[in-house]
Amino acid sequence: MKKTKITTDPLFVIGHYRTGTTYLMTTLALDKSKGYVSNLEGYAPHYFLGFAKIITKILDASLPDTRPMDNVPMGSEEPTEEEYSIGARHKYGYYNGFIFPKNFKLYSKYNSFDQCSEKDAKKWQKEYWFFLRKMTLKYKGKMLILKNPANTYRLKYLLKMFPNAKFIHMYRDPYYMYASSVRFFREVFAIYALQTWKDEDLQQGILDNVKEMYEKLNVDRALIPKENIIDIKYEVLIKEPMKQFERIYKELEIDGWEEVKEDIKAYTDSQKSYKPNKWTMSDDYIRKVNEHWDFIREQHGYKKLEPKSKK
Repeated sequence: MKKTKITTDPLFVIGHYRTGTTYLMTTLALDKSKGYVSNLEGYAPHYFLGFAKIITKILDASLPDTRPMDNVPMGSEEPTEEEYSIGARHKYGYYNGFIFPKNFKLYSKYNSFDQCSEKDAKKWQKEYWFFLRKMTLKYKGKMLILKNPANTYRLKYLLKMFPNAKFIHMYRDPYYMYASSVRFFREVFAIYALQTWKDEDLQQGILDNVKEMYEKLNVDRALIPKENIIDIKYEVLIKEPMKQFERIYKELEIDGWEEVKEDIKAYTDSQKSYKPNKWTMSDDYIRKVNEHWDFIREQHGYKKLEPKSKK
């Protein structure tokens, strides 16, 4: 481990949880010339190098076939966020708030580290380095593709670590993003939480965290060379996946498109029958998005909705 060096800066998938990042990441993971974090590494960061076979059997026997919030397949080899691995090893994982929802605001400070000491930020950085070196060792120096929405807050730290890193930013209609987020966190808390929680606190936490996410992103993305970041609209990705994946490879100058494009086509064709959750947009949701996220809606060019009834 001590001799392992990361010689190729990673490709980071950033953006909010409910913007299609899982679909994007699952497709990118088809590229065998790259490495990615699977549920094996995310859920068992201490053991995946030495005990992969036995941990894989345990995970495959214990994980559900699909995620309860959106019916996306689960399994030991399916991609996940390395935020799980950080939470499993340290207090600095934002996802620890899933287990202790009463402290959700406390764990949220580990997104950007703006409210943390420099010591905490350096400890997180050290932990992240350690995990990514383990991943680099596993994949024998291949470029890592890392999908972690919490990294959207951390661009300045990531760029200090990897100045030549490349970024894919996913975005989506904020009204549907909010409705999907509320369902997502209700399902997650119901599964993981060891504490009770108030639904109004859950919803306010979503509103506050996403507002902070885009405030940070809008400032810190200026640190990224323009040729190293691409924006992908969820609705366009679903409509024309091959065109968008080719854009990613070509515009970010990532090797391997010709070798992987047939696998990507086969997978994206197979997903055309997938039925995402449908949402009835309540006046309450519309008001909340208009109040807290209107700058996000305007920035991405989505139509503004108005509640049907006056408050």
